[in-house]
Amino acid sequence: MREFVCRSFSSSPVAMDASPVALLRAGLKALASRWAEAFSDAAESLAGDFCARSGASGDRSLQAALRKEGMAVEFQITPAMQEVQQAIVAENVALIKSIPQQYFTRIESLVMESVTRGGDLQTLSERLSHQFNVTARRAQFIARDQTRKATSALSAARQQSVGIEEGEWLHSGGGNKPRPGHVKAGKEKRRFRLSKGCLIDGEYIMPGQLINCGCSWRPVIPF
Repeated sequence: MREFVCRSFSSSPVAMDASPVALLRAGLKALASRWAEAFSDAAESLAGDFCARSGASGDRSLQAALRKEGMAVEFQITPAMQEVQQAIVAENVALIKSIPQQYFTRIESLVMESVTRGGDLQTLSERLSHQFNVTARRAQFIARDQTRKATSALSAARQQSVGIEEGEWLHSGGGNKPRPGHVKAGKEKRRFRLSKGCLIDGEYIMPGQLINCGCSWRPVIPF
């Protein structure tokens, strides 16, 4: 994308003439349409694979906990788990499809701002580079956050499917600005219903549900 924009600026004197601006805008829209279609085509499979991997991670943790208690349980997909899986896939499909639109809208804005300044290629190149880095960091953050949320939801559904109804809050111990309520719940080893969540700061939440929450829980095995 950056190469396309830079070539467009250098191949013709971009000023306030309608023709070069229109050509540049048309090129950007064509690229945006192409990438939107690619993301749309891949969204279902990517979201499905993401959901399956998140579920498998939670299953391995639960199997390890059960083995420590000398138990072996054959996991089955329950209707409740299917609902959770469908919700996770739908949320991530929508998120994946939204990426190109957000990305190209910002790029078009930067390009048009540069056009109004008379085609400042150096500044545009620097700002595009910065925007790409910001986008990459944001994508990594979203991926981590969505993984935690999906693993939390699937693990809770799986544990309830085998008769585990309660969890014990475990604070991650990480983060530059840990939430005091989460730290306190971890120190107290606070128990909560998996079907409801843990009451923290006046709200029932699950570990990993809030943005940038790395907390988890220990399943309370009742048998």
